[in-house]
Amino acid sequence: MTRNDVARLAGTSPAVVSYVINNGPRPVSAAARQRVLDAIKQLGYRPNAVARSLRSRRSWTIGVIASDSAGGKSPFFGQFTRACEEVAWQRGYSVLFGNSAEDPARAEGYVRGFLERQVDGLVLMRVPVSADQAEEMRGRVPVVTIDHAAPPFFSRLAVDDEEGGYQATRHLLEHGHRRIGFVGGPLDITPVRLRAAGWRRALQESDGETKAGPVEEGELSLEGGYDAALRLLSSPSRPTALFASIDGQAIGAMRAAADLGLRVPGDVAVVGFDGAREAAYTVPGLSTISQPIDEMARHATETLVGAIESEGVEPVTKIFSATLVTRGSCGCPEPRLHR
Repeated sequence: MTRNDVARLAGTSPAVVSYVINNGPRPVSAAARQRVLDAIKQLGYRPNAVARSLRSRRSWTIGVIASDSAGGKSPFFGQFTRACEEVAWQRGYSVLFGNSAEDPARAEGYVRGFLERQVDGLVLMRVPVSADQAEEMRGRVPVVTIDHAAPPFFSRLAVDDEEGGYQATRHLLEHGHRRIGFVGGPLDITPVRLRAAGWRRALQESDGETKAGPVEEGELSLEGGYDAALRLLSSPSRPTALFASIDGQAIGAMRAAADLGLRVPGDVAVVGFDGAREAAYTVPGLSTISQPIDEMARHATETLVGAIESEGVEPVTKIFSATLVTRGSCGCPEPRLHR
């Protein structure tokens, strides 16, 4: 297959195909770009990557490193990486994925390996880097961090975790709960610590009858939420509501309640955090603090590509708002699914 074949199928000139593949030098309308991308996919066309890289001095590849890129522990990661890859593909970039598995040495190895493969930029999802490694990346490739503190020369995107934790807890208080437990991951993880701070602030602002429920730390996973909730809900002074730091933990907590013979929300209400698609399909549906995951992924990828393609772009920091989505797990009416 040649570039001319793609042009014929897309109804464009070979030059337009070249502009789409190389992201320039001339602009292409969204409709024409999509026709070219569809034709490339249908024909299985593969441009000569070596020649393209030599011409542009780019690898046309970005690296995405997550603490759980497969989404096995938290659905957030799988949904985010899918959206990130889609935007990258539309802009003509391939994506290398790495799963650090919350291991700093493994994360460092992925960063080094991706840099050796000459990626054009990096997205780090809840992946900390040492000061030395941050300096190593400085000036070599643009970097966007997600949900983690970052040096000023990296771009940073995050959701307002503390406000989200506050919203979740205030909502449970409005349902009349006065003993609200927190199921969280390790509190040295920045988003977890901030979500716990919001939970604590809401309790401190409430009336004198409210008692801060216990905190139980567990792995950021379905299993971690299940085990932590079993411990909390088996105690004689069990909480009547749980706020979990991620939806995966909240889903695990709901299963723990069922195994103990407790009804959700009759005996214990549950609210999670992330807004993963899976939350709508639990029984009852999981109330959650929803992050704009797809929007964040699009913004992260566009920010990175913009920095790759335009010299002198200043790093940006953007904090996204979180939104409470109510379903049956907190005691609100259960909405119907709309397909």
